[in-house]
Amino acid sequence: MFINTLFGLLIPWIAGIFLLKRDTKIFLLIAPFAAVVAFTFDVVGFHLKFWRIDPKHDIETFAALPMYFGVYPILTGFLFYFIKRSGWSPILWILLFTLLTTIIEYTGVVIGMVHYYNGWTILWTFVSYLLAYIVCYGYFILLKKYVDV
Repeated sequence: MFINTLFGLLIPWIAGIFLLKRDTKIFLLIAPFAAVVAFTFDVVGFHLKFWRIDPKHDIETFAALPMYFGVYPILTGFLFYFIKRSGWSPILWILLFTLLTTIIEYTGVVIGMVHYYNGWTILWTFVSYLLAYIVCYGYFILLKKYVDV
């Protein structure tokens, strides 16, 4: 669990401090939603026994808890930080962040921290992250109607 906390929570928050200093508002608006989306996707994946994250616990989501408060909301915060500040297409940013997040998870697969079952593959991981980021983008579009982001 130390490794999960180090790489899923502490190291991402080092980068997250930069994001907080640059755009606190976008982070505070996006990060909680991103954490809920990540948790929801993970619960479904754990329930359908598509994956497992070490260390194994009776409560499957416990091992992923640091990621719900670290890497997922931080990466999503950066995604929307870049979408807001660049001239690039949001779709391009979403694809880049989907690839980056998939590579991070693939590293977990390679080192034996993440295990796939029941036909789940890294390709399905890419698709699930893409869907999650698209859901977050829909939320961002909704936010822009009501809040100056």
